[in-house]
Amino acid sequence: MAYEYLTMVTSFITFFMIGVTLSIHPASIMVGTNTYIESQSKWTRWNGYIIFVLLLFVMDLFLTNAIYLAFYDIYGNLKNIGHLGVDFMDVFFSESFQVVVAVLFLLVVFQVLGIVDVAHGERNLSFYYSQVEAGKEPPSWMERYMESEKGSLGASIIGLLYMLWMTKRSMWTYIVCVVWFKVLAMLVNVLVSPVINRIMHTNNELATHVILDPYIISYVLAGFLWGHVALHHDLSKAYRLAKNIVIPLAPRLSVLVGAVLFIGLSLAIIFVPITWDVVVDVLTSK
Repeated sequence: MAYEYLTMVTSFITFFMIGVTLSIHPASIMVGTNTYIESQSKWTRWNGYIIFVLLLFVMDLFLTNAIYLAFYDIYGNLKNIGHLGVDFMDVFFSESFQVVVAVLFLLVVFQVLGIVDVAHGERNLSFYYSQVEAGKEPPSWMERYMESEKGSLGASIIGLLYMLWMTKRSMWTYIVCVVWFKVLAMLVNVLVSPVINRIMHTNNELATHVILDPYIISYVLAGFLWGHVALHHDLSKAYRLAKNIVIPLAPRLSVLVGAVLFIGLSLAIIFVPITWDVVVDVLTSK
């Protein structure tokens, strides 16, 4: 149990700080200037943040536990996964799937290094705001709501949703890495739980989060939105941090390291090769 708490705290601090550094991304600053956060009181900003983050965490918790329940039989016996209607693990460990993963993260690396610009994120955001300011494009319903309800708790919550929605295209590389970290965290927990529970003589039906905590998306989003609430109402502070070379590098380095890790795992599965049957034999051997 102590290992689980340590894993949870370590994961939270690590991914929360990654989220905070992402909040200083140029796209986040650009979007932050359009959320009217300066018109909200400190009470409104932080209450909106707490409510929104709790809702996100509950959704993440529900989704994660629902997926674990779908793989209920794995906790009793890893070989029972073969009786499921969809052989997800066979697909995951297949060569074709891993080739797709390797190509995807190679594209992520190129995007972060500036070799390609697939979604034209920053350019599209700049163009969008210039069109809105010129009156050539109507503002979104979120922008209209924030404008009409300035200073309200509802506008604070909608502003956080707006921050996530508007930055999705310019920060898609980070989104891909975070989602994939969550997938791997859940997979590791599914694989390791039966072994740990057998050693500890505990209930095989429980998910033991000893290696990785699965609520990574919640932690990153909490840090990302915290940075938005804490920094973007003081734009001079945000711009000073943005000009610091450490801030732009930190999130990019985290994505590059993650992408290289995922490419390495894919190549290992392809060339070793690692199959689901091999994994089951290793984990179920006495």
